[in-house]
Amino acid sequence: MQKYVALIRGLNVGGHNKLAMKDLKSMLEAADCEKVTTYIQSGNAVFRHKLDHDALTKHLETAFECAFGYVADFVLRSEKELNSAFENYPFFDEGRELKFMMTGFAKSQMMPDAQSTFDDVAIEGELVSSTGNEVHFYFGNGSGRSKLAALNFSKKVGTPVTVRNRRTISKLIELMAAL
Repeated sequence: MQKYVALIRGLNVGGHNKLAMKDLKSMLEAADCEKVTTYIQSGNAVFRHKLDHDALTKHLETAFECAFGYVADFVLRSEKELNSAFENYPFFDEGRELKFMMTGFAKSQMMPDAQSTFDDVAIEGELVSSTGNEVHFYFGNGSGRSKLAALNFSKKVGTPVTVRNRRTISKLIELMAAL
């Protein structure tokens, strides 16, 4: 059994795709996930499962669509991958606010020119660095008006990306360690 975190893209954002986490937990348990724990209302769950990453992604997306009637992108990371994304965040500085430090998790490999796309969109006060299947952001002026935060990732870098802040990632790491 492997530990996974599911970062489900687009749940409970702006009043769309509303879903209670107890319903998500029930769906995951029905899909053979073990020791399921959800965290906050934005589509985060940690659990154990016997399937490998690719098979599990398809399995969970199908189960979700059957249960709730719409498609949602599941971005999965192992415990090692989540820890690596957290540890390799390049913009951590004691003088910066945690709430502006975020990591985007890509569903699959981003286009080779993703970094130049991000650089073209970033404005003053924003830092961005993409590595493999993650993209790290620092929104120095907040993400509310950021063009980076509003980027259509699927179209611009070739894959869905879901973003979480450092506090959320830290809590998910803690929950995974307890599985």
